[in-house]
Amino acid sequence: MSDSKPIAPLYLKLVLTMAIWGGTFIVGRVLAQALPAMSIAFWRFVAATLCLFLLLWRSPEGLRWPTRSQWLWATALGLSGVFAYNLFFFFGLAQIPASRAALLVALNPIMVAVVSSLLLGQALGRRRWLGVLCSLFGAVTVISHGDYASILREGIGQGELLILGCCVSWVIYTLFGRSAMHHFSSLAATAWAAMIGCALLGLAAAWRGELNSPLALDASQWAGVFYLGGLGTAAAFVWYSDGIKAVGAAKTIVFTNLVPVFAVLSSIVLLGEALSLPALLGGAAVVGGVWLTNSR
Repeated sequence: MSDSKPIAPLYLKLVLTMAIWGGTFIVGRVLAQALPAMSIAFWRFVAATLCLFLLLWRSPEGLRWPTRSQWLWATALGLSGVFAYNLFFFFGLAQIPASRAALLVALNPIMVAVVSSLLLGQALGRRRWLGVLCSLFGAVTVISHGDYASILREGIGQGELLILGCCVSWVIYTLFGRSAMHHFSSLAATAWAAMIGCALLGLAAAWRGELNSPLALDASQWAGVFYLGGLGTAAAFVWYSDGIKAVGAAKTIVFTNLVPVFAVLSSIVLLGEALSLPALLGGAAVVGGVWLTNSR
């Protein structure tokens, strides 16, 4: 019983983290319909980079200039988890509802587990493979709106393909991240990756002529940017890392099942999005499959 007191606040913090991540789909959807995708992504990581470096500066390790090998790892993380992921994320949210995007992004842990099994030889076992199949079935249900033959007739929509690109980017980021953690701390890796990804997003936005001036954003849009960068990236990263340190990755990752739940509920309440029966059943299958895959 003595351990329950410090653990209970931690679990509440993890639930709050998942609620914040669920909210990023809502805020991202609103911003993506008002501003160019690359501009949103750039300003998000301007805010995130400032917050992360402030945290790194105040941490015990402090600010240290990366070595050559650390620069290589940070660049790989920045390209995959910041640059590519956010382009897919915001371009996708500009085309499909936030609730559908959240249900598809819920495939992230499943895809990481499958790729780790195929490339790294990490056995999944029958229970986890059942979870993989359950999640894939749910994703197909969401994508096809319950009309499975439509995928053969019409293919997958561009918005859904872009959100699936998020999942692929996250798999690559996760695999790079596991090796990068041998070279520097997770906070330092994330901070430097955010800076590199932010620079790439800024260059790409400027090249396409989509880099909005800071003065072009109104107060509500800046609030959304700081929500995505400050809360959804920097603060949530710290709280999630605290959970991994305290109770381990296996228990912490199970909380990610709550992200699509919060996102869907928020999209219905705040954006007035309608959730069809196929989307509801498919989303439940995705979340249930993730739970089967990650539970012990």
